[in-house]
Amino acid sequence: MALGGGGTAYLTGFEALFVNPANLLIQEKNYTFQVSLLQSGYYFDSLEPISDLQNRFGRYLDLMAPYNSDLDQMISNREELIDRSFFENRSNAYFLNQTEINWFGIKWARPEKSFAVAARTRIGSRYRLGKGLYSATPLDRSDSFLINQSFTHQYQVLHEISFGYAESFTYLNGLTPSLSEFIVGIAPKLVVPGSFLDVQFRNRYTLNNQTGLWDNEIAYNQQSTGVLTDRAENFFFPQINPESPDYSASDLLRPTGIGFGIDAGITYLITFGDDLSVLRHEDDLTEKSLRISLSVTDIGMVYQTTKPFEFDIEPQTSEQEETGTVTDLLFQGAPNEHFSFLADYFDPSAFSSFAVREQAIEVSLPASVQAGALFQYNRFKLMGDVSYTIVDNAFKPSGFTLFSGFELRPLSYLPIRAGTRLTPGLPGYLSFGSGLETDRFDILAAFQLKSRRGGPTSELLGASVVGVKLYL
Repeated sequence: MALGGGGTAYLTGFEALFVNPANLLIQEKNYTFQVSLLQSGYYFDSLEPISDLQNRFGRYLDLMAPYNSDLDQMISNREELIDRSFFENRSNAYFLNQTEINWFGIKWARPEKSFAVAARTRIGSRYRLGKGLYSATPLDRSDSFLINQSFTHQYQVLHEISFGYAESFTYLNGLTPSLSEFIVGIAPKLVVPGSFLDVQFRNRYTLNNQTGLWDNEIAYNQQSTGVLTDRAENFFFPQINPESPDYSASDLLRPTGIGFGIDAGITYLITFGDDLSVLRHEDDLTEKSLRISLSVTDIGMVYQTTKPFEFDIEPQTSEQEETGTVTDLLFQGAPNEHFSFLADYFDPSAFSSFAVREQAIEVSLPASVQAGALFQYNRFKLMGDVSYTIVDNAFKPSGFTLFSGFELRPLSYLPIRAGTRLTPGLPGYLSFGSGLETDRFDILAAFQLKSRRGGPTSELLGASVVGVKLYL
């Protein structure tokens, strides 16, 4: 997190399992085993700024459980909200909330091969809100006017156990100079999904210049599993399911199926000067290098069988004299929060034609491709990454994302890290991190500050901490 994200060429500990397993072979410390426990981080963005840290963390914790209407948050300043999230006449605003807990990670470093095993839990919530939900001012679309009251929300929980290894790619190494090598790594993983939600609500009003009426197009699709299905059945079929039980955050984590995935990567490592680490002598550490890396991650699928539910209404159009009203509710990204919005904009009983399916749901893992480079000279590192999301998902922005960062060590045990991220739709941020890194243990922390059009702000977006990291 301290470097802004990415890490395709940077990460060399057990964390490389999930980003680029090839880097497991690179040694920057003299150890045989690396053991890490309870390394975690979170990222939380919001429609309105939350300056008080205690209140912000409390709001974040509220998102960890199924939505409770008793925790409704109302808009405090509509103009500020629109300027903050729908600037430059944008039709949509995009938000992402994430939690990641690495329960444990172990790396076994050998001169010719390195192995690692790790377990983690990821929780992702990504949503898109139409400007018309908060503003009655139509968007000028050259030949007409548009009010967009659509939204989407994706939520997913994944538990993963990954096993991987890395080794020098002998065939390609014979084609390169002696102080360079190709390293390949692969990490298959067992994936156990928790509750899942994917909601697509389309509600657009376009002014008909001939009739003076609004052409309203409306469509809805929802897929859900686990405890999130109960609320859906209660909303769409209240006469059959009049009540929806209250659930906690732990209920969202319960397994709902099984799946498998794979992460793989390749790194071209070039050392220079007196760095002879590619010769794979026992105590040689990589300190002066150029690394070029490519990886593919989260290739796979989960098969979810616990309470699968899909409700689908095909697009329907009608003429309306007025558009839907704007809402006073702040959408925060909690699972099943969208039902509070639907109650104002959508009456499922008004539609006679809809489809309901209760068959097992296959969901692709959040597959992506990463490319990165890193320049390392003793106590200084400079890195850059580009990532492309292959599968639309709850964890990552769509399309391309750029990361850049650096690490400087005024003292060998005192790293100072900083970085940033750029991606379409989402706000940028600046990341900072430091800690204590000795030969036998690490204590690290990092945080992220939101960056807006006018520059960086003091608004905290995320933080991470290493519980315990030991080197043996």
